[in-house]
Amino acid sequence: MVFSYPVQYSNIPKILKDFIVSHKTVWKDKRVFVIATMALFSGDGAGILARELKRYGAIVIGGLHLKMPDSIADEKVLKRPLAHNKKLIIAAEQKIKKAVREFKNDNPPQEGIGSLYHVAGLLGQRLYCINKTKQYSDKLKIHPEKCIGCNKCVALCPMKNIELKNRIAVSGKRCTLCYRCVNTCPKQAITLLGRRVVEQGTIDKYL
Repeated sequence: MVFSYPVQYSNIPKILKDFIVSHKTVWKDKRVFVIATMALFSGDGAGILARELKRYGAIVIGGLHLKMPDSIADEKVLKRPLAHNKKLIIAAEQKIKKAVREFKNDNPPQEGIGSLYHVAGLLGQRLYCINKTKQYSDKLKIHPEKCIGCNKCVALCPMKNIELKNRIAVSGKRCTLCYRCVNTCPKQAITLLGRRVVEQGTIDKYL
């Protein structure tokens, strides 16, 4: 089995953690490979999910870290030029192909797996942001003066955290920080961590 997920604050997104726990009887004796994507740094991005799965009897055979363009559309400090992001995609594809070759030779990558990676993840970010992913967020902001009620955010939200009321999108308290809605809103009417949308990004932009 292969798990692939974006790290949040060097941690597992709340939606994925809940999925693992609610299906904990499924993972026993399953051979698992973990892929973690990140914008800057994670330390043990693959390792933290690997350890969670091991608690329920999974056999973790390796991990892979991939740097990708960031999805946090409302934070200027994370933004990189388009050319840089396209290079990240190319590098990630090459790294995946190399990992596949190693897999076929019974030598899967071990990125994020092990004690040194664990310490790097803890000290690099997770200890300082330990509460960021423990609960779903109620910080999603939908600006009614910009919203046109197109329903895109409602359809995309994996948590069903957004609904239309009087043709205006309204958020609830179960945001999993995936940024789908922020990145696809045609009027840039949604923010989460920042105050305004700086640059929207979806994968087709970088291909």
